[in-house]
Amino acid sequence: MNLGPSFSAPVTAAGVVLWRGAENAREVLVVHHRRGEWCFPKGRVGPGEHIVPAAVRVVSERTGLSVRPGPWLGATDYLEQGWPEHVDYFAAEVDPAVTCTFPPGEFDDLLWLPPRRAADALSRPDDVRILGELQDRVRVSTSIVILMRDVPLPARQVISAYGAGEPCSDADPESALRIAEESFATGRPAALCAEEAALRELSRRLSPAVVDAIIPAGGLLVLHGTPSRVVAVERHLI
Repeated sequence: MNLGPSFSAPVTAAGVVLWRGAENAREVLVVHHRRGEWCFPKGRVGPGEHIVPAAVRVVSERTGLSVRPGPWLGATDYLEQGWPEHVDYFAAEVDPAVTCTFPPGEFDDLLWLPPRRAADALSRPDDVRILGELQDRVRVSTSIVILMRDVPLPARQVISAYGAGEPCSDADPESALRIAEESFATGRPAALCAEEAALRELSRRLSPAVVDAIIPAGGLLVLHGTPSRVVAVERHLI
């Protein structure tokens, strides 16, 4: 009897590359899994959970740290005990004065290492690739501006995970631009809710490159930026 090709839906997970320090003083956090693997903090996404709040939760559970996600760095795919697993990774900056703890569980050790030493320690080549994305794309501290057409209840969990407050509603391009520029200048995340035309104009003014600013109902456009430029743009569908 021919059953045809088999399919195993991948387990979805979220991970974070935690970093601290600037330029030559930069360090990243690697953790040791009880099965013998050195990796970045990661964990499975819960039922109905979005990957952004999942990443924040995973870091808290694995290291005791409260973080605000930075730019998305990429994803890895591998087999874990015969089952496909997909992990989306985000960057997150950590205050150098903050200490990490790890409650009993999957991980039993952690180390802050310079990127080159971290690359040598990591067990999976794909994790080394993700570390390279951090080094190439996340060179400085950034703030976050979230653009949306509406604010469905699940979106509030994502907005909160990014550290933004209540979205500013019905913002015209000029006032929205002032709010965004203030956010990038002060480091305080902001969320803006406006009509699609206003959102397209705002993204055109803020981003140095042409981006797809089409935001479906329930979608978010996330801009990561500094006072001088936007460094990364993401779209999330809730």
